Amino acid sequence: MTGRAALGALAAVVLLGLNLRTGVASLPPLLDDVRADLRLSGTAAGVLTALPVLAFGTFAPFVPRLVRRLAIERLLALCAAVTCAALALRGAGGTPALYAGTLLAGAGVAIAQGALPVYIRTAHAGSTGPLTGAFSMSLTLGAALAAALAVPLADGLGSWEASLAAWSLPALAAALVWSARTPGTRVSGPMPPPLRRHRLAWAVALYFGIQSMAFYIGLAWLPSFLADDGGYSERAAGLLQALGALVQIPAAFVVPVLATRRRRQGPLLAAIVTLSAIGGLGLLAAAGAAPLWMIVLGLGQGGAVGLALILPVLRGGEPGTVATLTAMTLTVGYLTAAAGPWIAGVLHDLSGGWAATLVFMIAVTLAQAVPGVLATRDRRI
Repeated sequence: MTGRAALGALAAVVLLGLNLRTGVASLPPLLDDVRADLRLSGTAAGVLTALPVLAFGTFAPFVPRLVRRLAIERLLALCAAVTCAALALRGAGGTPALYAGTLLAGAGVAIAQGALPVYIRTAHAGSTGPLTGAFSMSLTLGAALAAALAVPLADGLGSWEASLAAWSLPALAAALVWSARTPGTRVSGPMPPPLRRHRLAWAVALYFGIQSMAFYIGLAWLPSFLADDGGYSERAAGLLQALGALVQIPAAFVVPVLATRRRRQGPLLAAIVTLSAIGGLGLLAAAGAAPLWMIVLGLGQGGAVGLALILPVLRGGEPGTVATLTAMTLTVGYLTAAAGPWIAGVLHDLSGGWAATLVFMIAVTLAQAVPGVLATRDRRI
């Protein structure tokens, strides 16, 4: 591959990755306004924040067949176009449009997130670590930008609806870029058998799910916690969320690169869990020092995302197995993770405060080590 072709692939991967978290991360900083305007309870808001995660798990099983029937470049362009339309729908106003747009965006993101690692492994096998690192880095960068700009966009454009709809524009750019790429990448050969009976496959999937649950609990509710218990303004809480997401970027890039150079990823797992737990405990004990704890938490969660994305590639080996393992990982992982924001919202409603929600996030963070120990061993399916 020439230098220009490699740069083009990198730019396309990063641009698509940037759009896979904006729909999720742009809502929490505005959630208080959304709840007030639409009269949503904490439980109903928890369902709203869980919807895209639920869609991620529901639509991921379609990926192995789709990457065999369609050129992956065309599939990714279609996913970006669907995401663009869905994010625009969220700004149409009203509860039905908000919920429907959120669910539809989740469907587009689900298939794109499952197909992109397969594209990297199939079309760019020699650059798996760096491109996966760039992919996971762009996920966190997109989340950081969405969290930081959500409130300023609402102020500048005049409403939270316009702020949410604005994220359809970068999704449109991604759709155009992938539409311009030469199609031709497919996964050939027969479908691998289901991986339900493989302990290693379950370990990879559950690690992905538990770390995702911790991530989405924080993404959905930390701005509200920082505003209510930390005494920060809505804008400052959004910026703190963005700080945590921004810090995730280098960790999300470095961890996949390091993981591909090691036979075992256990030391990386230990560092990730430790940093994430310390960040959560720091917020619980001293919310006034939130900038410090959001940095620590961000380093841990960024590393966790990077490790979760590279593990299916490392444990699957061949492209067909990677596609099947990735689909299982996203399905089990996101269906597991979807319960997190909802449970966290229920805990807030029942307790009347945020301490129980934060304790729950910390417990989930520690729990990711259980499947992670097996998932990081030097084995392949």
